[in-house]
Amino acid sequence: MITINPKARQRATVILAAVLGLFVAAALIGHSKFDAVLAAMSPIGFGGSLAVIAAQVALYLPLGLAWWMVAPGLPLARVGVFVWGSLMAEAASNLLPFSQVGGVVIATRAVVLGGVPLATSFGSNVVDITMEVAAQVIYTLVGVVLLEQRLHFTPLLHSLLVGLAITACLVGGFIATQKSSLRITEALVRRIVPAAGEEATAVSLFIKSVYANPARLWACLGVHVGAWFATAAGTWLILAFIGRPLPMMSVLAIESLQFAFRNAAFMVPIGLGVQEGAYVLLGPLFGLPAEAALALSLIKRARDSIIGLPMLLSWQFVEIRRPLRGK
Repeated sequence: MITINPKARQRATVILAAVLGLFVAAALIGHSKFDAVLAAMSPIGFGGSLAVIAAQVALYLPLGLAWWMVAPGLPLARVGVFVWGSLMAEAASNLLPFSQVGGVVIATRAVVLGGVPLATSFGSNVVDITMEVAAQVIYTLVGVVLLEQRLHFTPLLHSLLVGLAITACLVGGFIATQKSSLRITEALVRRIVPAAGEEATAVSLFIKSVYANPARLWACLGVHVGAWFATAAGTWLILAFIGRPLPMMSVLAIESLQFAFRNAAFMVPIGLGVQEGAYVLLGPLFGLPAEAALALSLIKRARDSIIGLPMLLSWQFVEIRRPLRGK
């Protein structure tokens, strides 16, 4: 009997998902005609591209602030370290074929390199991600309400509501687990950072101390809710530059539901094909033609690559310099 290494199976699954996603994306672009998609992208120009990139970079400031809020004991001057960590997490999510755990490791490592203790870095990251997911549930709920006003009750809406309810339960259960028993978190620390097994208890104690201060949690959640809505503003800006402006409420519905689709298909690296499919499905419901929806997706991918690649290189540069300094 032939046995397959679990890691090899997981790697094969990721590769298959990436290939299928690439096929879906190519098929969607081909169906909408590549020339039409390029024509829809062309109005943005160089100046518009710079504005879109600047708007996205600005979004990482509140994300870093939210993370810092659940890292008590650190001065406000250290916010920049958490901004860099947030950039690393997004760069990994948008450019690297990693799981969500991989993004957590990279972000935590970046903050540790910035001089923050491991227990604080990892523990605050776990809490921050929990608050971010909770904020996304709120964000997606708004999108579902806006979609309901547009379509009324449909099978698609029913599926979204079921998925949202399941996500809300999972988030609530995860928070309850963190508050009452942190053994799962300790096991996670030992799994992804084996050399830091002795830090697991410190991480648990840190998370427990953060949950003992609800004001920090509410502040972090509030900033994340605002950041999610700001992503819709960035998309509205792209659509305005390509000559396809939509009402802000329509953009909000498209963006919130698109992210919900991407998270549901988390096994697909960088949401390849899923993001494009979500835009093609949702865009026409709000008056955005398929070719413009695909143009939006490609512009966002180009923007994320332009931001993410230098960030990943900066991380590698710091990693290389660290052992050199130790010599």
